[in-house]
Amino acid sequence: MKRIYRYKGFEVAVELEPQWEVSGNIWSLPPKGFLAVVSVCISGATRPMVAPIRLAADGQQLFATEGDALMAGYSAGQRIVDDTLVR
Repeated sequence: MKRIYRYKGFEVAVELEPQWEVSGNIWSLPPKGFLAVVSVCISGATRPMVAPIRLAADGQQLFATEGDALMAGYSAGQRIVDDTLVR
């Protein structure tokens, strides 16, 4: 799943990486959690302004839900814009 959010003239892209658990030869369904991959670019551009960041929940745990991962990724993207790209 990928979502693109607009923020202060930038696009914050958050893509989820589901993490699966393998038991024997069987993959678990649903996934055991999610990582968020965050990238920021100027609106309309294709190249990110900073290297994409892989984001986990507190304590390097997986996000339990897609919504948690998306909102944490968007929040991280906002901080990148505010702290490094907008002066």
